[in-house]
Amino acid sequence: MSNTSKSLIWSSIDRFGVQVFALVVGVFTTRMLSPDDFGIIASLAIFTALSNILVDSGFSAALIRRENNTDSEYSGTLIFNLLLSILLYLVLWIFSGNLAYYFNIPQLNPLSRFVFLGIVINSLGIIQNVILTRQMRFKELSIANLTSAMVSAVLTIVLVLLGYTYWAIAWQIVSLTAIRVMMLWLLSSWRPRHKPDFSVIGKIFSFSVFLIFTSIINIFVKYIYNIKIPRVFSKEELGYYDRARKFQDIPSTVVTSAITSVAYPVLSGLNSNKSKQLAFFRKIVRVISFLIFPIMFALIGVIDNITTVILTDKWANMIPYFQILCIAAIFMPFQNFCLTALNAIGKSNLNFILELGRNLLTIVLFFIFSTTVQQMLWGFSIAMFISYIVNMLVVGKLMQYSVLNHLKDIVPYAAISSLMYLVIIFLGKINVDLSASRIMNVSILLAIQLIVGITLYVAVAYMLGSRVVRDVKELLISNFIHKNKKAK
Repeated sequence: MSNTSKSLIWSSIDRFGVQVFALVVGVFTTRMLSPDDFGIIASLAIFTALSNILVDSGFSAALIRRENNTDSEYSGTLIFNLLLSILLYLVLWIFSGNLAYYFNIPQLNPLSRFVFLGIVINSLGIIQNVILTRQMRFKELSIANLTSAMVSAVLTIVLVLLGYTYWAIAWQIVSLTAIRVMMLWLLSSWRPRHKPDFSVIGKIFSFSVFLIFTSIINIFVKYIYNIKIPRVFSKEELGYYDRARKFQDIPSTVVTSAITSVAYPVLSGLNSNKSKQLAFFRKIVRVISFLIFPIMFALIGVIDNITTVILTDKWANMIPYFQILCIAAIFMPFQNFCLTALNAIGKSNLNFILELGRNLLTIVLFFIFSTTVQQMLWGFSIAMFISYIVNMLVVGKLMQYSVLNHLKDIVPYAAISSLMYLVIIFLGKINVDLSASRIMNVSILLAIQLIVGITLYVAVAYMLGSRVVRDVKELLISNFIHKNKKAK
């Protein structure tokens, strides 16, 4: 097996394994803790994310792209990142009381000072991550990610059982970063032994400033709801929103990452053959449709029973938030795939314009739809739908992919998923009384909904002669061939 194929396997294991640990610890903590606990932590998310972006300063991507980096430049970048992270931490430490006052959450004063330590710790692992990535040592990166995910998950569960409530989540955040950085240093032989060369900061700033600007906008838009909800409504409402967003994000992220990692190299290799490139593009659209429509429609239909059985009824207020976000999540994989396709055909400038447009539209609708949390989330879903249409029209024009062909590729799976959803909803109204335990009866009903729904979807798709299974096989085979040719 080639090194490239091994790297692909380890990268897949990394993504899947981290998501599994995140799901397990997420379900456990959600069952054990209250919406208030998650609301307290979620109010700090935007500050941590923005600080990490500023500390990295886009240098990771710039250093990975450069052909030659010296040890002195690595040392200079490491020291610069560390000093900047300490400066940011001190600023956040000073204003921690103001954050607590703004959100009217007194617990944030000591909590934020602890959580923000992760910013300083994270700066220590940036160069190690760059070096391992440049060396294609994805096995070591995967080991670091999986180890940190596993250890932090175990620590979090233990602390929750000991009654540490929201502090357990804070320890999860900090320990995840600390263990990953420690593993990166253990798995990499590079050490800052050379005299630091700070001139590299200026050399790559012109490249990194663009990435910083884009990342800051993306982070701000992603967490803008975390700023308003606890301030205008309550930290409990933020807790409901935070859990809905996290759980909705998992299947959408898995589908997106699995598709884009395979699609980009193949699309790039077909730039000289536009007809084959379009055929492959349509295959990916069908695969996304085949996966994302039934997953999201099913989750919308069974989330009430999932909440009762897995999360407990205290999270019932999360259900409408989750359902609205699932509608938005239907369009996200298509959006991301369009952006990937633009990069593959050499139109990265359009990528930036479309992302900027999506973010600006999200902000505008955020202010228009702001009376309730549900209104805000409907605004977000509308923004995702409009962005999906715009992205598809732009990419379709460049690749000669007509609207009619796009509808042919997605409507069958949307229609079958709608039928499946109606059956699931109908089954959900059945009164199952096979046990004295209400939870057991709901569990049985949930199992019936999922089994019947999945069976129906697959059976109808098969009877209608869906080509998606063949498309998946061809996708994997073509990707394997492309990777091995590239490796040779």
